[in-house]
Amino acid sequence: MITLLVVIALAYIFGVNVPGLRGKTLWDWLQLLIIPVVLAVGGYLFNYTTSRNERNAADKRNQTERELGLDNQREAALQTYLDKMSELLLHEKLRQSQPDDEVRRTATLQTLTTLPRLDGKRKGSVLLFLYEAGLIKKSNPIIMFGAVSLHAADLRGCDLSEMPRASLHGSFISYAALDGADFTGVHLQGIVFEGGNLHKAGLIGADLRDSEFLGTNLSGADLTGADLTNASLIAVNLTGAIVTDEQLDKAKSLQDAIMPDGSKHL
Repeated sequence: MITLLVVIALAYIFGVNVPGLRGKTLWDWLQLLIIPVVLAVGGYLFNYTTSRNERNAADKRNQTERELGLDNQREAALQTYLDKMSELLLHEKLRQSQPDDEVRRTATLQTLTTLPRLDGKRKGSVLLFLYEAGLIKKSNPIIMFGAVSLHAADLRGCDLSEMPRASLHGSFISYAALDGADFTGVHLQGIVFEGGNLHKAGLIGADLRDSEFLGTNLSGADLTGADLTNASLIAVNLTGAIVTDEQLDKAKSLQDAIMPDGSKHL
């Protein structure tokens, strides 16, 4: 394009005889460039836009394929876990096992190794499966979570109140979505909640002795009758929570907590 512009300028300067342009101004000569320039620029923009759209589409396809592949791996891990646990329940008498039995250690190991491979919703599915299978009863917990992380587990709105003798004793639950979940009567002694959302969760009569809530959102939660003896409620949001002063007085710490009335505990 620059070469063409130079040629036209030289042709004008040296008076090259071009039919139809003899005696014309430089502008008339430069008009020869309008159509080529428009075509060139239009072609460039079209090619650039097409190429960019193709790249974006390819990136989206690749991202979708990666996400689908990862989701398939997680689903396969969950199904494998459920199949193995079902085998232990049906054929290895897991429910009737004793604390030192190999089948119990196998079930616990399966759980602890599978959970980190799952996303939040599938971790929630495992937890609900264990509840329904009666493997984490307070009186005889077969699966011991201990310090296993239920990081980002999704239990929003789930109802665990029908198993009031279930236990998550000593578990570590970080940044989980528990909005509206019902833990009525559940044994949560010694549990650690880091971050996460328990907005409007039901914790009626829950055993929360020695538990730790670190930066957890408990706004609107129902803690009626919950045992908070020696519990640490550090930087939690209790705005609108249903809880008495007598219950809170039993807590070990209320450092930086936002109280039910919206005031900040010092």
